Amino acid sequence: MDGLNVAQSEYDREVRTRRDAEAEVTRLRVLLSGQAMKLTALSGEAKRQDAHVQLTRELSDKMTGLERDLSTLKVERDMTLAEMEELTASKG
Repeated sequence: MDGLNVAQSEYDREVRTRRDAEAEVTRLRVLLSGQAMKLTALSGEAKRQDAHVQLTRELSDKMTGLERDLSTLKVERDMTLAEMEELTASKG
């Protein structure tokens, strides 16, 4: 009977150890899942920031183009006004 008690105690200890290990695996899986969600959120934020930087760059480029076009139009206007003044002066 003594051998049977020793075997039962050993079995109980192994079952307890296995349950502890399974509980630890479950705990680690939960932690891993939480970290994966955080990484996903950080990745999404990084993508939003990249998109914001890209949009800012595009808007800046477009603004520069508009300023250049406005300058060109002002020069054309001034040249047209000068030509009109010249024509008016030559007729008068």
